[in-house]
Order: sequence, then C-alpha cells, then structure tokens
Amino acid sequence: MKPNIINEIKTLEVKIGKRLFQEAKLQEIKRPPSPLQAKILKYILDHKEEVVCGKDLENYLHVSKATISEVLMAMEKSAIIKRISIPDDARAKRIVLTDTSLERFQELEKNFQSINEELLHGVSKKELECFLNVLQKMKNNI
Repeated sequence: MKPNIINEIKTLEVKIGKRLFQEAKLQEIKRPPSPLQAKILKYILDHKEEVVCGKDLENYLHVSKATISEVLMAMEKSAIIKRISIPDDARAKRIVLTDTSLERFQELEKNFQSINEELLHGVSKKELECFLNVLQKMKNNI
C-alpha cells in the first residue's frame, strides 16, 4: 500500500502550527498570529531589506490574491503591519511591520529557529539532503 504523502505533509504542517502557537502562549503573546500570519511575518522578517508586496506573498505562499488581501487587512487592522505606497507603482503597496509588532514578533524568528532545530533533531545531514531533494521533486511534480 502506498503511503498517504498528502496526509503526512499536512499532519506535519498542523503540528508545526500548533508548536508555534504553544511557543507564543509561553511568551504570553496575547493574540498570537494565525499560522498564515506567522508565515507572512517570517517572510517579512527574512526579507526586511527588500520591498515586500502582496504579490510576493501570493507567490511564496502559493495562495490567492483574495486570501492574501483578507489576511493583510486583518493584520493591518491589528496594527501588525502597515502598507506604504510605492512611488513607482500606484497600485502596489510595500508591506512593513509596525514598530510595535516588530518588537512583539521578533521572538517569532527565534521560535522558527528553535522549532526548526527541534524538527531536525536526530536527522543526519545526509537524511536532510535526501528529504529536501524528495520535497523538491514533489513540488516539481505538481
């Protein structure tokens, strides 16, 4: 019987999301970000020297424009992000973290690193390389 790869990957994603939520609770973040918001924050933190727009998030996260728009509106309403007009493109908005959220969510970066290390515990470099190669092949297959 073939393994159910979709279920295995989804289960891992859910476990990672729950783990991130647990870390946020431990740090007493009153309203921790949703898993999608956490991914957006991580992307913005990783690309803080670049101009990040909604289209970048759509492409990176493989979600629709409507989904990104809805999540960004909620994040803006909660003062997690702000959108700034880009002089060269009246329709595009640069997405940046607010000063408050930057302080509040810098711990997220540490959380991602910590959970990443936790995930890789007991995994050899060779196993990790093989795993990443298989993941890349799967992504290319779709």
